[in-house]
Amino acid sequence: MSSEANEIGSGVVDQMVAGGLLYAAPLFVISLLLFVEGSKRIPLTVGIVGFVVGFGLVGELYPLIGDSPPVSEAQFRFLAAAAVGVMSVSVAQVSMRFLAAGLVFLAITNLIKTGSQYGVDFEGDAILSGVLTIIAFFLSMSFRRLVPALMAGLIGTLGMMLAIYIAVGWDVTRLDGVSAPDAYLGLVGMAASAFIQWRTLKEKRDKEDFGEKEYDF
Repeated sequence: MSSEANEIGSGVVDQMVAGGLLYAAPLFVISLLLFVEGSKRIPLTVGIVGFVVGFGLVGELYPLIGDSPPVSEAQFRFLAAAAVGVMSVSVAQVSMRFLAAGLVFLAITNLIKTGSQYGVDFEGDAILSGVLTIIAFFLSMSFRRLVPALMAGLIGTLGMMLAIYIAVGWDVTRLDGVSAPDAYLGLVGMAASAFIQWRTLKEKRDKEDFGEKEYDF
């Protein structure tokens, strides 16, 4: 199963490299939008990417539906690509929720361990247990907002880097995180994207508050 997934991923990258600027330009624009807009654009971006990838790969499955299929190859590609796009959005949303829950679990577990080292029993004491529950609740709300922004920043940064590599003819395998350290620049981009998204949200809220005060008589 993992080897098939790797082959599919390699096939997609090979198609993008072969396409050159035809693929690099829209990839850069979508990645930049994801980098700046963040979590608001994740469903749209993932859906578009899933549709494009599905449209490019499902052609090999068309002969498997029979000698006289009820739909043409173009129709089959479009329907299958649409299904892949919808499933991609659902998978991405579920994955981010699980990731947020996992981060909350790690934070609470480390807090309990740290407390036990200093003689604080968060689990045994009723009051401390209630405090821990409240902390977990607010962390869950925070991480649900933070994780999409961080994921958007990371994917957007790597997408822009991939587009640049394709455009200038650099070796895209340097972004695998193993053969070269290039992919780790995605962490820097993730932090920068999160800061930009936070500033944009803050400015939007400040404008809304200013508008309310301006007309508050």
